[in-house]
Amino acid sequence: MKRFMSTVMMFGLCAGFSATAAAQSYPTKPIRLIVPFAPGGATDTFSRALAVELTQTLGQTVIVENRTGAGTTIGADFVAKAAPDGHTLLFTDLSTHTITGSLYSKLPYDPLKSFAPVAAANSSPLLLVVHPSVPAKSVKELIAVAKRQPGIPCGNSGVGTVTHMTAEKFRMRAGINVTPVNYKGGATPVIALLGGEIAMLFATVPASIEHVKKGKLVALGVASDKRSPFFKDIPAIGETMKGVDGAVISGVLAPAGTPRAIVDRLNSEIIKAADAPRVKEIYAANAAEALTLNPAAVQGAMERDAKAWAEVVRATGVKLD
Repeated sequence: MKRFMSTVMMFGLCAGFSATAAAQSYPTKPIRLIVPFAPGGATDTFSRALAVELTQTLGQTVIVENRTGAGTTIGADFVAKAAPDGHTLLFTDLSTHTITGSLYSKLPYDPLKSFAPVAAANSSPLLLVVHPSVPAKSVKELIAVAKRQPGIPCGNSGVGTVTHMTAEKFRMRAGINVTPVNYKGGATPVIALLGGEIAMLFATVPASIEHVKKGKLVALGVASDKRSPFFKDIPAIGETMKGVDGAVISGVLAPAGTPRAIVDRLNSEIIKAADAPRVKEIYAANAAEALTLNPAAVQGAMERDAKAWAEVVRATGVKLD
């Protein structure tokens, strides 16, 4: 028994030493940052800004790779099955990521258990925007229009994305009926809104804000209980009714089993990157507030969000296979 216990203790010490050594030498090759969204959207924009900084601080090239499809699940599945050595990471919208668990009947991975949370990079609120032809200059007026005209078309960037579920949340809280119109990517529904194909949309800031500034679209509210420090003249939807929050929460996940020392180093470097002039500029341009959560806090936030979004998914009856 003593010999057995000694062997077990020695194995544990060796394993711990091995993990520490691996973390100290990390990274040993280029890092693949998998983005499950098309190029040009908010998440993709943030990932590329971060990749430039991490390439400098980690001493290895960080390559952004877009793997789109199936509501972000193709890219997520690729990372979930990757070697847990910190060289393949997922840069995604954590809101959409936590929605998928209740949206899909079957997933080849668990959104919470198949990943090691690394960091939440930033949070950029969605904007409720309408076509100028819609006779509404406020959230309250839009609700009145929707009640007079049930079924007005409301676009989104894909079934199950945060833009879709936030619109559903708004519909439920406001007691209105809208017709969801599903597109792919954050820019496509904005183009449709500009062309009058749809009447309203919960849009990402990068895809919509310039059109708002030019008067081609009207921003009625920020999907939050409080105003964004970047758009103090745009009311928060929470000023009209509570509980309609939605944001692109950019974050990094690693495959489950990635050594804690590697996760902690990545967390520290991602938080530091937010202070780089170019990153701060891109964050500000997209109304994104930097986040400084540790891995445990990211896990807790994801678990809470997964429960909250599950209620919305159940209420809508939307299911994907």
